[in-house]
Amino acid sequence: MVTRIFIFSLILVVGGAASISCSEDIPDCPSRMCIVAGGWQLTEVYVDNVKDNSDLSQFRLFLTMPSPTTATTSVFSRVQPSGNTDDGSWSLENNETILRLLPDNDPAFMEDWIIESMTPRKMVLIINRDTGIKAGPSKIEFILEPF
Repeated sequence: MVTRIFIFSLILVVGGAASISCSEDIPDCPSRMCIVAGGWQLTEVYVDNVKDNSDLSQFRLFLTMPSPTTATTSVFSRVQPSGNTDDGSWSLENNETILRLLPDNDPAFMEDWIIESMTPRKMVLIINRDTGIKAGPSKIEFILEPF
């Protein structure tokens, strides 16, 4: 009898934990844009695989949910670590592996960020630079979390 009660209790606990962990309200989403949309704060930066210890606390990137959800572009706004702000449009490109930002909606300012990994709780973006053309780091890795 004690064994049956233990097994029944165990089933209730495991079943309850599974229903809680799978109960996130995720809207119908035809693309990754719905997962990327929202507010993101910069938590870490690595420059050529070395952690940058600058104050990142002001950086915020807000990617507006596309409307309708089938749209391929939407708008963004951001606050840089310096406190300067800008906005423009954003999209996912190259089979949803690139986050493209167009500040001021001007193609001359286009930023392509490689999406190394992405979940609703963490996004890792990479910028690879051709140091043969322009001096500076060759790889910058950005780790963002929702705010």
